[in-house]
Amino acid sequence: MNDLVAHARQLDPYECCGFLAGTDKTVTRLYRIKNVVSLDGASEAASFDEAKMNHLSQLSPEERAEIAFIMDAQEMFQAVKDMRKHGLTLQVVYHSHPHDPARPSVTDIKIANEWEENWSRLNLSLPIYMLISLMDKARPDVRAYWIKNASVSSADVVTL
Repeated sequence: MNDLVAHARQLDPYECCGFLAGTDKTVTRLYRIKNVVSLDGASEAASFDEAKMNHLSQLSPEERAEIAFIMDAQEMFQAVKDMRKHGLTLQVVYHSHPHDPARPSVTDIKIANEWEENWSRLNLSLPIYMLISLMDKARPDVRAYWIKNASVSSADVVTL
């Protein structure tokens, strides 16, 4: 957990994102993935709803990165390739909420729901979603969730 909190603090006030991989439901490797939401045109490539798109279009690149994330596709696929090379499986997709609680937003749930099919297409199991809240900078809050069929429930993760 310390590595996740360190990643979130390093990019604060912007959202960080990445993968955790391992075997037998135990996480052994962290993959930090670049948040490209601030790049021109990146938010149009994401599956944000119309209201979120309208809101993001009004913001500067820096402001977009404070409230949203889009993982760099090339880094995502490099991480998956490395997992396969080392016999690891994707366990967790994580990101930070610099200004909000450690619970999935409406957008987080929508995107997780849309990715349900993509994980199986990539021969990956459905991951747990982990959120790191920095609302209280002195005491970051890290929580894990299963998001299936747009339904959210608590999850447990074991990390080394």
